[in-house]
Amino acid sequence: MDSASELEHEKIRQICLEVPLVDAHAHNIVALDSNLPFLQCLSDERGHETLSGVPFSLAYQRSLEELGDMYGVEPNELALKAHRESIGLEAVSEKCFGAANIECVLLDDGLTMDRMLGMGWHRKYIRGVHRVLRIETVAEAVLNQPVSQGGFATWTLESFDHRFVSTLESFSEKVVAFKSICAYRSGLQINPHVSAQAAEDGLHENLQNHQAGHPVLVSNKAFIDFMFVRALEVATKRNIPMQIHTGFGDKDLQLELANPLHLRAILEDPLFAESRIVLLHGSYPFMREASYLASVYPQVHIDYGLVVPMLSVRGMRCALSDLLDLAPVNKIMFSSDGYAFPETFYLGAKYSRDVLTLVLCESFDNGDLTLDEAVTAAELILNRNAVEFYKLESTRPAFNSSLSRSHSTESLLRLRESLAAPSLTVEKPPSFEFKIPDPVPRPSHPNGSTSRAAHPKDAFHDANPTPRFGNAQPEPIPRSAELKTGALAPVLVTPVAPVIVLPEELLTDTAVAVVKPIEVKRVRLFYADTSGQHRCRVVPIQRFEEVVVEHGVSILQGIMGQTSHSDFPAANSGLSSVGEVRLIPDLSTKVTLPWCPEDALVFVNMHEKPGIPWKYCPRNTLQRLSQTLRMSFNLVMRAGFDIGFYLLTQTPGSQDSVFLSASPFSSAAGVHGASSILAEIYDILSSVNIQIEEMHCQGGGQFVLTVGEAHVLTAADNLLLVKETVSAVASKHSLRATFVPNLQTTIDIGSSRVRLSLWQEDANALGSNDTSNDKYGLSQVGQGFLGGVFHHLPAILAFTAPLPISYDSKSEAGFHFWGEGNLQAPLRTLKSDSASPNAVSSLELRQFDGCANPHLGLAAILAAGIDGLRKHIHVPPPIDTDIGEFDKESVRQLPGALEEAAAALESNKVLHESIGTPLVTAIAAVRKAEAAFHKNNDNSKQLLAARY
Repeated sequence: MDSASELEHEKIRQICLEVPLVDAHAHNIVALDSNLPFLQCLSDERGHETLSGVPFSLAYQRSLEELGDMYGVEPNELALKAHRESIGLEAVSEKCFGAANIECVLLDDGLTMDRMLGMGWHRKYIRGVHRVLRIETVAEAVLNQPVSQGGFATWTLESFDHRFVSTLESFSEKVVAFKSICAYRSGLQINPHVSAQAAEDGLHENLQNHQAGHPVLVSNKAFIDFMFVRALEVATKRNIPMQIHTGFGDKDLQLELANPLHLRAILEDPLFAESRIVLLHGSYPFMREASYLASVYPQVHIDYGLVVPMLSVRGMRCALSDLLDLAPVNKIMFSSDGYAFPETFYLGAKYSRDVLTLVLCESFDNGDLTLDEAVTAAELILNRNAVEFYKLESTRPAFNSSLSRSHSTESLLRLRESLAAPSLTVEKPPSFEFKIPDPVPRPSHPNGSTSRAAHPKDAFHDANPTPRFGNAQPEPIPRSAELKTGALAPVLVTPVAPVIVLPEELLTDTAVAVVKPIEVKRVRLFYADTSGQHRCRVVPIQRFEEVVVEHGVSILQGIMGQTSHSDFPAANSGLSSVGEVRLIPDLSTKVTLPWCPEDALVFVNMHEKPGIPWKYCPRNTLQRLSQTLRMSFNLVMRAGFDIGFYLLTQTPGSQDSVFLSASPFSSAAGVHGASSILAEIYDILSSVNIQIEEMHCQGGGQFVLTVGEAHVLTAADNLLLVKETVSAVASKHSLRATFVPNLQTTIDIGSSRVRLSLWQEDANALGSNDTSNDKYGLSQVGQGFLGGVFHHLPAILAFTAPLPISYDSKSEAGFHFWGEGNLQAPLRTLKSDSASPNAVSSLELRQFDGCANPHLGLAAILAAGIDGLRKHIHVPPPIDTDIGEFDKESVRQLPGALEEAAAALESNKVLHESIGTPLVTAIAAVRKAEAAFHKNNDNSKQLLAARY
């Protein structure tokens, strides 16, 4: 080798030795008096028989020499053990971690060992310590808790799924990755479409172990497939990586089933196209298979820990070379896979640096990489790839090597562009100690963003539970924003960007902050009660992060029995001022309020105690029924709304309010008079990714916003946020917004309504063009669902028309019929202008008042539709003529007053069973109390306009 090549090799070697490491996969250290044999740190083997052969392995002999040299003792096991015990664990750790130069480590603490030390202990030696959550540990922790007083035998797949997903979502705020060891349990031949029945049978098989007096161990393949798929759905929705054990391990593993090629069914599934998957251990001996997968699937990355240092030097070099044959450099990451003993971290770090030097020098000699590209590849593999991929915040300034700064920035850009690598965005995840919740805590999200789907198939990534069938993962929407506005002028909303490290500044001493976010100081814990009123608790951000995220805040149970006119629970509601529940934030819904950027809003679920949903909780009820629809019929319901509101001004010197506009239906003048307000509302909602499809003047002083469809839970949350936005903007302009219907009864067409669609995978399941078998442009699914909603419509009105004033419309909607496009019908079908113009695309329920609780209203519709699907309920022929000209004696009437709707609800057994008798009883009691109070109250409209 000539002197020039030696100099270039030395530059590569120097950068490999100097780069501070990000150890992307490791395990906890154990105390010095642990019963774990020290010999085990030099092998991945378990058990006396296999360990007995370790001293004859090449890796063992090499490692003894290395450790003896580091400690300055004889290179044999007895001398090393004696030295460790004489200086103590602290000195051992300082020596090993100092020599390893690890700046950040990701610990999987699901590998339990005797005298295992906690996460906090490791921070004494490594500045950045983050947690990886093993999904099998979560599943077994959930199953080893009673589902109820009935014991373990009462577990169902649905109840497990709810707790499992809730737990994962809860921890997603606090971990940097999930991990699965399904290769050890049943192999990587995971069926992404495993049937619910097979999974439930597998669950019951696993539960038999507990009935025999042993802890539940997840082992049935169908159940593991279900568990893995659900966990990957959560990871995809939350934009969290999923680490997967692949390749070799101890003898419990069936090696042929650990080949990563078995994952292709998962990788080909459209739902997981945006997943972020890490193949651990370089998939040894399947390195070429792993390299191939990383080259053709954008979601696949590789971590080569355990391959280094457990193989011979030749084996390590060949394995890493095989990985680089096809896999892009920006998809390969270092880890030590250290565990139990600090020496394992040192050995993994030392030999990773040495072997990577050999491989990169060889790539340079072969012409695969220039010198600058080889130097850049070293830092990417050893540090920056993991910082970017796991969204870590580096604990140091940008790497300060003189070599690193001297080599061409252009080569870095060229290398990154050739690899299609994104710009580096770094965020700091919270640190915490590991503890499986008992019981399961609330859902959460790692970056405080809300995933709001803009396409039907994106509904599958909306708020928990994440449905199984879809194909695109929505990007988290940053919620912080700066609001710039003048008086009565349209608002300009400027989203606040995260801190960006630009590629050309990757190797400089400082990173450039493009925009500094406004600091959130308070968080509003937000929900709607049984009467539909918006309520919240406000907590300082520090208390929110330290206490409320985990434990919530307490509130009286009686809150769900309150009416629009009283702060006390309604009579016979079953609720009182005795007893408390917890408001647990769903961090996936956390949004910074553009009109008050120092405040954030987060929707809450109501729990008896953290992890146990309260039977009166509206969000949980909707979530549960949505999950039933998905699991029973492979369907997802989406919803969009027309929401009507009045803008009122105060008459000087009077208590009376005046409508801002009195223009007729669809008036251009009406829109012109409120254009600055409507523009500001639109801009704010767009900034939080809520789609407004249309705005118009309804007439009679009312304005209407058409809100785009989303998965039902997100749709309900969106509607409440729309109302909060309208109220805030109106208040800023010295106006008052109210969502009470029929303040003026001169308009026959109701303004607030809901549109519903059913989706199976990425296809609308409502409609059909098959006129030979299907009727009215409806599929069999559509006919059953519509039949259920139509049949239960009288009781549904108690949810969607919750006030006496809701029944004051002068239109003919009091008759119980449906139509195909008939605007007079309380329930009608709609058809799109798509390639299937004769097929129904959505259903529309005309009366869904803006003062209704949208979670409860959609839950009632879901319960009715599910009943229709189960019983194949048929609908009568549609009426598509003017109802005034129709033979009304042949058509039943809908409830004409709130007390009639409440009575219909009380007598509806299906809604009692599906929604729950306690909640139905409370709703009926609140409705009857509203009817009695407002019946002879002359100030009813003024009171309701103030409350809603």
